[in-house]
Amino acid sequence: MKQETVHTAEGAGRVCARYGFDAAARRHRLELLELGDADQHWAQRLQQEVIAPQVDALVERFYDFQQRFPEIMRAIGNRDNLAHLKNTQRRYLLSLGHDFSGEDYFGERLRIGEIHAQRNIPLSLYQASYRHLQQLLVEAIPAAIPPGSAEHLALCGFISKITALDMTLAIETYHSVRMADLRETVDNLQSEHWRLHEKVGRDTLTGLANRESALNELEAALATVGKRNTQLCLIMSDVDHFKQINDTYGHLTGDKVLQCVAAKLQQLLREFDIVGRFGGEEFIIVLDDTPLEVARKVAERLRRGVEQELVQCDEQNIRLTISLGLTRATARDDVRGLIRRADDALYQAKEEGRNRVVVI
Repeated sequence: MKQETVHTAEGAGRVCARYGFDAAARRHRLELLELGDADQHWAQRLQQEVIAPQVDALVERFYDFQQRFPEIMRAIGNRDNLAHLKNTQRRYLLSLGHDFSGEDYFGERLRIGEIHAQRNIPLSLYQASYRHLQQLLVEAIPAAIPPGSAEHLALCGFISKITALDMTLAIETYHSVRMADLRETVDNLQSEHWRLHEKVGRDTLTGLANRESALNELEAALATVGKRNTQLCLIMSDVDHFKQINDTYGHLTGDKVLQCVAAKLQQLLREFDIVGRFGGEEFIIVLDDTPLEVARKVAERLRRGVEQELVQCDEQNIRLTISLGLTRATARDDVRGLIRRADDALYQAKEEGRNRVVVI
């Protein structure tokens, strides 16, 4: 397709460092391609005898080939782009092989791969164009170096090696950029997945876990109680006289009450405790790895905390209280049975006058 060298503020050294091409890595790559000190002589002859005298003709022949393929022309774009690319290709050819073992040479070739990846140039087009460039350079060897001669074979060999070096460096960074883009896409999708998961699992009014999410968490915690030899306690809680609040002050005030209670519960619980809106004015609280006596103290702290809250409505302060039913899970419990027992404790708390904790 096109070759572009580093003309940005970022130096070749930084580009090499980004892709791990320190001096040792550069030497190893040259060894793989059998490029050594003796090839510096052939690099000089390639420039002096093949490229420099014919550079403009080489560029024209290169883009004559490119224009035969509609997909390449779509990637190139308009005529202004083509003129720019011809100038860029000219500069590229005049630098081909020059000090090929140096940091600047590697950095420029690595950057070419970045540019192709960033501009979404298909790698297949780039490779096909490179094959044609090799052919053009071989065909441009002057008649003074006859085919089959030692010089001709050595020059052809150098053309093969130096274009292979350029192409492998560009392809390497091309894949690195695409892999980085892919990782970023995956990270973004994963973040969006968790954001949606979190949103779906939340009660829209209170911001607490919704019923389904809280039950799933309870089921997961309950399944490991026997295995971990730990204690799990469940609290079912209800806002006292909530229907009366709704009937007296309206549903908007009722919503404010639920939000106030939810915020207080979250504030007084540990970060890893599970608290959710079970439905209506009822809340579910899962205290994992918590002995019953500790859970009783937690429940009392929640009750006292809510009792101190006031919700203002039309210059009136509404005092809030909650009732709480507490029970401890056993290895034999399932979710339904555990909730039923906590609900029985909650019902008893209401029967006994509300604003209290009952343990069953």
